[in-house]
Amino acid sequence: MSQVDPIYHELAIKITSEDNKTLPIVLEKIANLEQARIMHELPNTAEVIANTLALDIATVNIDLQYLFERGLVASGRRGWNLVNNTVLVKDRVASANHKYDDDELFDLLRKMSLEDSDNLEEHLKNGEEIPHVIEEMRVVPKWRTIKDIPGILPIEDMREIFKNPPIVIHDCPCRVVYRARPCKSTVPIDVCLAAGRNGQYFLDRNAGREMTYDELIDFLDKLDEFPLVSTTGNSNRMPSILCSCCNDCCGLFVKAARTVPALGKTTYAKSRFIIEDNPEECTACGICTENRCPVSAITMKDLPELGSERSYTDIDECIGCGLCVLTCPNEARKMKLVRPPEHIPDPASLFDNVT
Repeated sequence: MSQVDPIYHELAIKITSEDNKTLPIVLEKIANLEQARIMHELPNTAEVIANTLALDIATVNIDLQYLFERGLVASGRRGWNLVNNTVLVKDRVASANHKYDDDELFDLLRKMSLEDSDNLEEHLKNGEEIPHVIEEMRVVPKWRTIKDIPGILPIEDMREIFKNPPIVIHDCPCRVVYRARPCKSTVPIDVCLAAGRNGQYFLDRNAGREMTYDELIDFLDKLDEFPLVSTTGNSNRMPSILCSCCNDCCGLFVKAARTVPALGKTTYAKSRFIIEDNPEECTACGICTENRCPVSAITMKDLPELGSERSYTDIDECIGCGLCVLTCPNEARKMKLVRPPEHIPDPASLFDNVT
């Protein structure tokens, strides 16, 4: 690829303080020089940009609409804004309308999103300062596994999260960019959900399909057939998204596979629940140990008092997703509420230790 124009490097710096070498290439792949100049003027209104760059207002509006559909800009009360981190670049660009599909771009987006974690061990060896690992997402238990437990918060109940229409289903950006993902033939690609303003954002970009509340419940039940962990933003505010994550292709788990060995930290938070085993009901069928636990927290353990092996959950490793509960044929596993509401933080507190 030819040398990238300096303006794309300048845009990359506006988007993130991290030295991401792939981001300028991604931006050049999406936006021409005129569109790059427009993004460079953000945040701003179309009228001010047109006057500043001596462009026709109609042209600026067309370019902004294109950049909006591609996922690089968004409109606000005071005008247009530039996307402000690499995670959003990957998520929004990769979940755009299919008319913008570009395999080369998808490969670049995956490379961009994993650039820092791929080089983590090298950075550590060189004694470089490592960015603070933030638990930006949180595991949301499968609703049928916690529905009868007292003390459930609305922000961790899928049925409550999606009472704010429109409810929109869209393609998972992690699966879009990982074209060689192991689950490609077994897990659907349209498994992510958005509600309220976030849902409207996808509709406005022609990048999702609206569904009714009843359709949502049916869809959630169908999702339970797959080993997908539900996650959302790690905040005590009502969520507006729900991701369905594999441990082999989704960014949260892929990055955690790098950060845990090197730093002992994950990029996501556990739910407030853990699994409680009932070995007397367990028949050692092995279903819960066969590709249902995303973190391999379940093993078979010999229990002399019962005369045979039974499934055993390492609660220190359990993330409280509920996947194993859904498929246990003997109800030998159930969810237990063990963490207080304060486990789910105020948004600002996530960045308390960031320097």
